[in-house]
Amino acid sequence: MEQEQQKTQKMNFSTYFTQKVAPAAEHIEKTRKKIINIAIKIFAVPVVLCVIFALLCLIAGGRDGKAQEALICALMLIVAPIFAVIVYMFSIKKIYNFYAKEILIPRLLGFWGQFRYYAPLNIFSAIYRAYKKKSGIKGFLSELRGPKDTNITINPITLARLFEFSTIEYDDKIVGKHGGVDIEMAEIDAYYNEKSGIDSETGKQRYSKKSSFKGIVFSAKLNKKFKGITVLSNSGINKRRVLHPRITPKEISQMNLTDVLTIGRQIADVVDAVNDYKKGVDKEEIAQKHAAGYSNEIEFQKENIEHSKNSEHNGNKEHLHLEDVHLEDPELMSKFKICSTDQIEVRYIFTTAFMERFMKMARYFNFKIKAMFIGNNMYIFIINRRKDWFEIPYFKSCQDAANYKEFLVDFSNLLSIVDDLKLNQNIGM
Repeated sequence: MEQEQQKTQKMNFSTYFTQKVAPAAEHIEKTRKKIINIAIKIFAVPVVLCVIFALLCLIAGGRDGKAQEALICALMLIVAPIFAVIVYMFSIKKIYNFYAKEILIPRLLGFWGQFRYYAPLNIFSAIYRAYKKKSGIKGFLSELRGPKDTNITINPITLARLFEFSTIEYDDKIVGKHGGVDIEMAEIDAYYNEKSGIDSETGKQRYSKKSSFKGIVFSAKLNKKFKGITVLSNSGINKRRVLHPRITPKEISQMNLTDVLTIGRQIADVVDAVNDYKKGVDKEEIAQKHAAGYSNEIEFQKENIEHSKNSEHNGNKEHLHLEDVHLEDPELMSKFKICSTDQIEVRYIFTTAFMERFMKMARYFNFKIKAMFIGNNMYIFIINRRKDWFEIPYFKSCQDAANYKEFLVDFSNLLSIVDDLKLNQNIGM
């Protein structure tokens, strides 16, 4: 039955693609071919000449008894142009992807309904936007200064409850409604710098980049507001981090251009807030404007403070704390660890029916997920460090619906979270 549904969906998608996406993809396909042709024309001849010259060096070196020196020379001649090709193709691919995604992904998403797509903001997208607007260096710097994460409510503090990181990078972001449920999803890469010894030459501390999370964060707004916080993880849970999230401080010597620009944006945001205050803008309005996407975190902290006040009033200094949860489903408990600040509330969420549906959803993603219930949101963290989501074909035609099979499967599986868990009903029902 499920295979029949997938076959029908694929046929429907092919028809939709031909009518709505293919016409817009025609110009993009011409651009893609032009980029590849330019690469071939610019680099093919020098690469071939270098290979021929390298072979001649090897032959000559063999005759003169200097084969080792000739081999090194030949490798240098071959590596240089190949490296230039790789850098060119990588840079152009990044710019092309942004250009293609901005046009095609909103049309692709139309197959499932009304969704908004937010492209990533990085150096390559800034180059494209500045070129498109013909705004030069000033426009390029202005684009880089733009906000990276305010289009969605999935924010760094939410991620920091489950993962340690010092830097977070947002890629594609999608916002919309499915089955009457407001949903958001963002591709995120979070990492931190770990000490890896002392450099023997400089005597300075060395750092290595460690990935703490790479994948999709899926958020759904539920019709139930939770008083506490419940987390589920396929690995251990740092209870202190869940209740007191913090972003790992980064050594100043390790900061790159992106970090500096991020700090610049934060300073600019504070300046804007002060200017708004001077203009007489209401304080609550300022807070909403400059703390967009943090409503769940603010609500949870208010509940935590209120709980602490009530506890102190009753003669003790009890604070919210996470407790291990043991549920009746043996498979669920063998795959995941669950903690909650409210043992009654977590059982309201994880009824027998909900646990069955949750495990079905978890199998989609090989159980490499974490989940969190806070405020009126459910967050699903799908971990996949080897995958780039929502990609547009680069070495294949973007006019062929068959080349979007992975996009079709990925987005359908993400939407199935709403369907499988029946999030349009009362949670736990």
